[in-house]
Amino acid sequence: MVTQSFFSLQDFYGGSIGARLAVAHGLYPDFARELALNEPFTRMLAQALILQKELARIMAALDHGTLCAVCGGRVGGGCCSSFMAGENDVPLLLLNLLAGVGVAALREDAECCFLGKTGCLLLFKPMFCLNYNCKEIRQGAAPAQMQRLEQAVGRLLQQQYALEQLLLDVLRQGGRLIG
Repeated sequence: MVTQSFFSLQDFYGGSIGARLAVAHGLYPDFARELALNEPFTRMLAQALILQKELARIMAALDHGTLCAVCGGRVGGGCCSSFMAGENDVPLLLLNLLAGVGVAALREDAECCFLGKTGCLLLFKPMFCLNYNCKEIRQGAAPAQMQRLEQAVGRLLQQQYALEQLLLDVLRQGGRLIG
């Protein structure tokens, strides 16, 4: 449990994924109550969840789950490497917690620590994770399907960015974020 009452941008974007998880979990209890009363935030989060479900539906139609599981099961395969966990920052982890995701490191091997047996546990993911489409995905999808996928990703990323900016503003105003 993180006991300090204020953090720097380095705490949010630097350090290990374990340190970032600790900061997000440390902020979550009090911050969740505060943000539940913040109407602009709750409205934006609800919209982000709708966009995330739309993206998940499009990905399912393209059979992303099966393609990624096969790839990830190969020796040295998969884009969900342990390095990718480090693309998650405190605001993104906090957004997932606020959306009801039990954010925790699920593994300590060569794969991303957020990759479970059924895929990524995160609803809101880093830009790379959402934008990257391997050759198998691109070749297996019609151009119209890829266009729908890319548009859905863009809408979700815009909403995630706006939510992160609002989170940072609220944290700064409350004196919890310096810088």
